Amino acid sequence: MTPNMKAMFEPENLSNASPATVSRAGIIYVSDTELGWEPIVKSWLAKRDSAQATGLQPCFDKYVGRMLEFIRVNLRPVMYNETAGTVGTLLTLLNAILKKYEATHEQLSEAKLERMFLYCLTWSLGGLLSEKERPTFDAELRTFAANMPQREADTDTIFEFLVDESTGNWRHWNQCVPEWTYPHNEEKPKFSQLVIPTLDSVRYERLLSLVHSVNGASLLVGGPGTAKTTVINQFLGKFNSEAMVSKTITFSSLTTPQIFQVSIEGSVEKRQGRTYGPPGSKTMCVFIDDISMPAVNEWGDQVTNEIVRQLLEQGGMYGLEKPIGDMKFIVDTSYVAAMNAPGGGKNDVPNRLKRQFAIFNVPLPSVAAINGIFGKLVEGRFSPDLFSEAVVQVAHRLVPMTVTLWNRTQQKMLPTPAKFHYLFNMRELSKVFQGVMLAVRDRFSNKTPPGGQKPFGGAVTAPEGYLLGLWVHECRRVFADKLVSHEDKAWVDRAITDLCRQEFPPELCKQVDEPMYFVDFLREPVVDDETGETLDAHPSNYEAVPGGIAEIRARVEALQKRFNEESK
Repeated sequence: MTPNMKAMFEPENLSNASPATVSRAGIIYVSDTELGWEPIVKSWLAKRDSAQATGLQPCFDKYVGRMLEFIRVNLRPVMYNETAGTVGTLLTLLNAILKKYEATHEQLSEAKLERMFLYCLTWSLGGLLSEKERPTFDAELRTFAANMPQREADTDTIFEFLVDESTGNWRHWNQCVPEWTYPHNEEKPKFSQLVIPTLDSVRYERLLSLVHSVNGASLLVGGPGTAKTTVINQFLGKFNSEAMVSKTITFSSLTTPQIFQVSIEGSVEKRQGRTYGPPGSKTMCVFIDDISMPAVNEWGDQVTNEIVRQLLEQGGMYGLEKPIGDMKFIVDTSYVAAMNAPGGGKNDVPNRLKRQFAIFNVPLPSVAAINGIFGKLVEGRFSPDLFSEAVVQVAHRLVPMTVTLWNRTQQKMLPTPAKFHYLFNMRELSKVFQGVMLAVRDRFSNKTPPGGQKPFGGAVTAPEGYLLGLWVHECRRVFADKLVSHEDKAWVDRAITDLCRQEFPPELCKQVDEPMYFVDFLREPVVDDETGETLDAHPSNYEAVPGGIAEIRARVEALQKRFNEESK
């Protein structure tokens, strides 16, 4: 370093600094409470149109300070974020929502501007609140805000509304959810690709679109099974593939900075000088899944995420190849990420990385949303025009029964050090209905299939009993098989039996007293009669085994014998 150069370090804390380091450095402590959020807002307003700045200043003065203090004292966000980061998300959303009016030079009324501000305030300051705390946030806001939306239901909060772009008035998110129809023509639908739009998925897609429109980065935080990855993939899937490409990078505890840098560099090409971008002059959106997974070293640093922060903050990374140290700038690239909520052994991410993102919490779907998702699937699979009224009635009750069993299992089977895997989330619900949806429908149908009706298995004598037996089998497969003791498994069996007795008549319940077993390897290979060519060596038809365990054992041994004879 030359005499006229100085090195300035800006650490978040001095946890790893030795006394010698502290004594030799000129330490200047700047408290965030002294500086506050106002300088950030003043700097942003100075760059805005004077009319907009004049209209927005009273909104900042009226709402931001009071709601920040209310959240700090009374509420608990799912993840800590610095005040500067929260206010930064507010400014990002305002940039996006006002972008349209800047181009047209439209003058916004005071009421319309305030409604837009309240929408952005809700998803920035309240964006990290859990589902239980959102009503408290809404109640406090209603005590002094004049332009709040009128509730359509008792459970509605401001989170259920958006500002209509054409009218500038509040509009319920329910009106924005597109209709979804079941693919009736497919006997074996691809369950993992059946994505049903919900109120949550639609509003988070809009938030991602808003942040993306101003070249911002978004981070979705939530528990496992809350469809974070699905929402982001839906968002990425709506882009024009001829103009934009996407790149998904999934982090793990073994991901290193070099792995991340090589992944990014492998997706771009040299433009000019030290500037790199996606090939074909396209733009690219990089999705970093499980961004909190990289290991934390002994000093408390998450080294992998520091290079992510550098890429987002400085727009590039230092080259690892000769000449080493040259900065490579990555252009025409935007970023979106997802992570589990920190706590319970799950990592947080550095605060400096959080500042680069607009962060939103994705809560578990409500009971109404769950009933809507799986109810549409079951209703489409077992439509009245193909099945008897008795089968349709049983199918109609499966969703609330499964949700009840799921809730009871969550409350009873709590994780302990010996049973740390006793975690039951939305994925368990999905697995139950995956089995119900993929089962062959020939034994439910009103019409007798060619060759006559196949035996149901167990003590089942009717199609409705076969459907109930299928549901019982799937619940045992998903919930009971996860448990490690006979006592826990017996409790789940009793819970399933009690639910059946509560919902159905005794004669139907007797049909499922004897356990049924469903597998997808009973059928022989499909062969073309004319050519003798094998069309499907392993036909997968999920169906009951009439002979029970004995037939399954015989079938498995026969398949194993065939494999041993045919393999070299």
